[in-house]
Amino acid sequence: MKILHCADLHLGYETHGRLDPATGLNTRLLDFRRSFDVLAARAIAEDVDLFLFAGDAYRTADPTPTQQRQFAEALRPVLEAGIPVAMIVGNHDHPVSFGKASSVDIFGVLDGAVEVFSQPSFRGKDNPIRTKSGPLQLIALPWPIRSKILATDQYRGKTPHEIRELIESYYATFARQCAEAADPAVPLVVCAHLTVQGSELSGSERASLIAHEPTFTVPQLAPPGVDYVALGHIHRFQDRNAEAFAAGEGPPVVYSSSIERISFKEHDAEKGFVLVDIDPAGVPGRRTSFEFVATPARRFVPIQVDAAEAEDPTAAVLAAIGAHDIADAVVRVRYRVGEEQPAVDEAAVREALASADTIAAIERDLDAVERRQRTVVRSDTTLKDAMERYVDQHETLARIKDDLVAAALEIEREVDAATR
Repeated sequence: MKILHCADLHLGYETHGRLDPATGLNTRLLDFRRSFDVLAARAIAEDVDLFLFAGDAYRTADPTPTQQRQFAEALRPVLEAGIPVAMIVGNHDHPVSFGKASSVDIFGVLDGAVEVFSQPSFRGKDNPIRTKSGPLQLIALPWPIRSKILATDQYRGKTPHEIRELIESYYATFARQCAEAADPAVPLVVCAHLTVQGSELSGSERASLIAHEPTFTVPQLAPPGVDYVALGHIHRFQDRNAEAFAAGEGPPVVYSSSIERISFKEHDAEKGFVLVDIDPAGVPGRRTSFEFVATPARRFVPIQVDAAEAEDPTAAVLAAIGAHDIADAVVRVRYRVGEEQPAVDEAAVREALASADTIAAIERDLDAVERRQRTVVRSDTTLKDAMERYVDQHETLARIKDDLVAAALEIEREVDAATR
């Protein structure tokens, strides 16, 4: 039985993109679509039994019609090939407000074998997912929606710490009880959009937020009888149970990674998806193999140059650029020079970067002694305005202004949800 496991598409990230004259779309949206098309084509070529998506289709819970169209168009060939699709809701998919539909709920009511899981669910031996290679049991653990929990009278007034413990206990118990009730002769998969203890971040995730999220151990998500754990949320490919799995103890517990890079913090991270093969005739818990498959993700190339001692700072910067493969990449150049040195010829630097897809920034590292105007924030200033004013006072942050503002608003959203 073959499964394609993917997660964290995050359609809608347009930072470091530009308008494509042929389509009128942002080039970064086209990058994400290209990687998704490769993923979908591989699913069809491999004739997989299930397309398993572990959450976070879009950047926000309110995708634009264009972003929704891109996702639907990319997924359509999979459905036309008769491949069933199972999707769980991630933290970027669900709205803060209780009762509103998530950004992926619509796929569950469209034609085609698409099932969307927005709450913990079990498709067990009495109601498994039907595939061409036989039945598959699925434990779905989507992102826990705090606002839904806090809307219940018995949990209203609980502290964020108490809610976190409640979620961890409920999810772990649910997974264990489902595994105990499963048919050991039928493959059993867990699909979760959660954080596993000790996971290695790719750089784009905000560790300050993840530190306050519900966190699970490998045994909690991979109780006895589980053949594979498909994870989303962390953007770096990794098997959190690699050593034990190699020793024949427990299943793979795998983050598939995201399919495209989001920021320069991910410049060295592999991007792709996972092909999983489960032999129903094998021994439960030891009948799984998997393969990571890279997508043609846009390369991000950060170039850091210390030219403070160079007689010719421009030549030093150009030499550093020449030492990197920048063709078709998103490139950022940061250089350090002293006050008494000649200015770097930015026109020459831009000419040296001509083969890059996008020049994200050419920045001089500012001396710490340089004075900056103080950002003024009044009591009636919105968070968005405050962040924009702050960034406007720091030119080194200008290129990531949208990302910083979006991150601040998401933190505000999380705090609002936790205190409701």
